[in-house]
Amino acid sequence: MKRTRIYILGVILIAIVIVFQLSYLREYNKFLDFYEKAQYEEDDFRKLEMTDHVYESLLKECEANKEDVIERITLAMLIRDFSLTERKDITKTMLPEKYVKRLKKTSLYKKLYRYYSAIYKDLMYFPVPLDLTNGETVGFEDGWMDGRNYGGKRYHEGTDIIPSRKKSGYYPIVSITDGVVEQKGWLEKGGYRIGIRSPHGGYFYYAHLASYADINEGDQVKAGQLLGFMGNTGYGKEGTVGQFIVHLHMGIYLNYGEEEFSVNPYWVLKYLEKRKLKYQFS
Repeated sequence: MKRTRIYILGVILIAIVIVFQLSYLREYNKFLDFYEKAQYEEDDFRKLEMTDHVYESLLKECEANKEDVIERITLAMLIRDFSLTERKDITKTMLPEKYVKRLKKTSLYKKLYRYYSAIYKDLMYFPVPLDLTNGETVGFEDGWMDGRNYGGKRYHEGTDIIPSRKKSGYYPIVSITDGVVEQKGWLEKGGYRIGIRSPHGGYFYYAHLASYADINEGDQVKAGQLLGFMGNTGYGKEGTVGQFIVHLHMGIYLNYGEEEFSVNPYWVLKYLEKRKLKYQFS
């Protein structure tokens, strides 16, 4: 009788395990079927909601394990609905390997992988160096999609870096990536601006400059190379100054085929804030 009970309990336990595994597999198959057909929510992606400490953890982990950090970002963002704010969001147990392989074959994964490569692969330095001369500083907040009124109702598609010393032409601005100067010159809203296309396709936009370094459209630039000086140009015809405080407007744009859009630079800048060059300001 005792053996019979043990046998029955064993059968029940095995049945429970099998049911659990089947349910687990069914859910993952549903998950992958969804992502094979899904269209991502562009607004969620554009927020780039990945905190600097999460990104740094990923970089260290992937370097130690010889893994592709962009692959890890893409998978984690997909699974966590484009929000990586805690270390637990990037645990290694996200998906079994065979499901990872299947997910990586989807057009959605491939598209997002290209986007994250364009944003993250070429990052090197914060755009405003550390002031060794007077110890002046800069700060910034997440002003993504705040309202703007000049030229009609619109939204702020970047991050404003605000200096402690409100003097036009004082702060040097450097390229945060290697790349090619794709655009240089006056824009009514952006003032004197420069746009750098990085090797992996990101477009990094620096606006409201007071003046430029000696570079031209088509020139190759290196990360850390001087682009110009922070100012307050814009909101009028060429040469207009003083319509707002001195600051750097930093934007990041992606362009694949006919699709072009901005993404939030805030968390990218939070990561780069710990990677400042040191300059003697004049």
